[in-house]
Amino acid sequence: MLLIMYRRPLDIVRLAQFIQAATIAEGTDVTEYGLQLRSRLPYYLIARSIGITYEECVRLFKQIQVSVTYQRGGKILVLDQMKLNAIANGQTM
Repeated sequence: MLLIMYRRPLDIVRLAQFIQAATIAEGTDVTEYGLQLRSRLPYYLIARSIGITYEECVRLFKQIQVSVTYQRGGKILVLDQMKLNAIANGQTM
């Protein structure tokens, strides 16, 4: 039996909205590359917060790496705020 799992498009929207909320709640520092979140947010914390698995969280970050990068230890860098806003609003990249 072949089991095919379909990724819900709302997962990526929830991830983008979570990152936006974290930038507002925790604050950011401006770097030469973009906005660095002040708090560290590990994959498992993000995944639990938005109701997805750890593995799905990793996959979603790879999909949005043109606008947000995730570095070891939970460092999140917002490279393109406009693209992140578009994703959070459900628009295609």
